[in-house]
Amino acid sequence: MSRTRYVESHEPRIEIIPMIDIMMFLLIFFMVTMLKMIDASGVKINVPQASTAASLPKVSLTVGVKKGGDLFFEGQPIAADTLTAKIKERAHDTKLDVLIAGDKDASLQEILHVMDIAHAAGIDDIGIAAKR
Repeated sequence: MSRTRYVESHEPRIEIIPMIDIMMFLLIFFMVTMLKMIDASGVKINVPQASTAASLPKVSLTVGVKKGGDLFFEGQPIAADTLTAKIKERAHDTKLDVLIAGDKDASLQEILHVMDIAHAAGIDDIGIAAKR
C-alpha cells in the first residue's frame, strides 16, 4: 500500500492587527512627545490680544518679558547684559528676527528695554507677540 502525502499549501497572509497596534502606539507616542515639546519653554506668559495681529513667517529668537522686568531666553531666566551677548552671538552669522513675548501685565518700559537691547545687538527686525 502506498500512501500519498499531500502537502497543503498555505498562502501567505498579512496580519493587520499587529500593524494597527504598532501604528496606534506610534501615534500616541508622537502626540505625547509633541505636547511636551510645545510646553518645553516652561515660561507661562499671557500675551495681550490685538485684533490686527498677524503671524510672522519665521522667528529666529523669542525673548520673554514678565511683569517686573524678568527676561527669559530659551525658557531660562537671563540678565539684560547676558541677553545682549547672546543675541550678538546668534546674529553673528545670520540675519536674525527677534520676537518679544511680553506679558500683558508687563509695562511698556520693560518691553521697550528689550527692544533697546535688541537694537544695541544690531537687530532691526523686531516683533511683539499678541493673540488674535
